[in-house]
Amino acid sequence: MGLNKGPFVEGVSVSVDDPYGGTDSISLGSGTRDVLTLEVCVKDPEKTQVSIDSMAQVAVRASGTPSSVTFEVLFEVLANGVTLGSINDLMDYQAVSNGEHNNFPNFPLLDENPIAGINTYILRCTQVQGPSIFVGSRSLTATVFTV
Repeated sequence: MGLNKGPFVEGVSVSVDDPYGGTDSISLGSGTRDVLTLEVCVKDPEKTQVSIDSMAQVAVRASGTPSSVTFEVLFEVLANGVTLGSINDLMDYQAVSNGEHNNFPNFPLLDENPIAGINTYILRCTQVQGPSIFVGSRSLTATVFTV
């Protein structure tokens, strides 16, 4: 959390060896989960923008040996409790013998209206449909710069 005058980067990441329920993986369990939180200090909001980059590994496990699987996950980045942007990841895939699939959605956003002081950014994931869905490795990075 810097107050220096030039651009600076803050970030948080979690690396997961086994995204299918292993240590530090998160089961969405047909619900909504905040998977990462990042705080960034802004000194002069009228002259500052915050570029947000996010990534979350989606690990899907279908039971049995289905021939095809459909899943849907909603990704949101919140800035101080308000949705800054979202993407909906809807995918059909041909299941392999164990029914597992990985996907790595990411999207950049720009917060053009940060507040003075601490800005809290949250990466939130919601399982909309599908079999067992986990969030594995994930990251949330903010680049703060003056305009």
